[in-house]
Amino acid sequence: MLHCRGGVFYTGHTDDLERRLGEHQSGHMTGFTRGLLPVELVWSQEFPTRMEALEAERQIKGWSRKKKLALIRGDWDGISRLAKSKSCPSTSSGRTEIHISPTVLTDLLSEAARVAPEEACGLLMGHERDGRLRIARAVAAPNVAAEPERRFEIDPRVLIDAQRAAREGGAQVVGYYHSHPAGAARPSATDREMAAHDGRVWAVVAGGEVRFWRDAANRFEPLSYRLVDG
Repeated sequence: MLHCRGGVFYTGHTDDLERRLGEHQSGHMTGFTRGLLPVELVWSQEFPTRMEALEAERQIKGWSRKKKLALIRGDWDGISRLAKSKSCPSTSSGRTEIHISPTVLTDLLSEAARVAPEEACGLLMGHERDGRLRIARAVAAPNVAAEPERRFEIDPRVLIDAQRAAREGGAQVVGYYHSHPAGAARPSATDREMAAHDGRVWAVVAGGEVRFWRDAANRFEPLSYRLVDG
């Protein structure tokens, strides 16, 4: 799967991934991606046979944007939830208590001010245990949305690198953050439309404040936080 200019995804299959990727990135590949450069590989998987690869390509092409983003994150639980009816009841069990240092909170506010009037965005790294979520740091990411003044889309490369580091024993991706340069510190209609409903935490920065929300099964739930040292 390739991430193309304007936030568009392209899905295909090949016998030689490195060669085909080079053809897409150089513009020598005729068709869909030539007018959407630059492109970047964000997900790939090997299959025993060409028929299996073709079947997977057809299936993924029919997925919603939310499911494709969940695939890139490696969020198989999220893919499963998105495959179910939207009318399924939430299985959330209680609210999460967030612990965050003043330094991380300041970093979020500073990053939002730095990139304004565009929306800042990035990852929240930490861990969650026994209903308590500790946000250890925020990782800024380029906003690759077609209209960064109105929308945000985290650069897939930053997300992939963070997931790789987490698998090697580093902090986990526990959520995301973005700013509303001219809005309120709550999820907008666009945010609700793009949400994956994967249970992750969202931090929304606006008007000199940061508010936290849980992207639950059917809606965003407000979360409180506690400032801690370190």
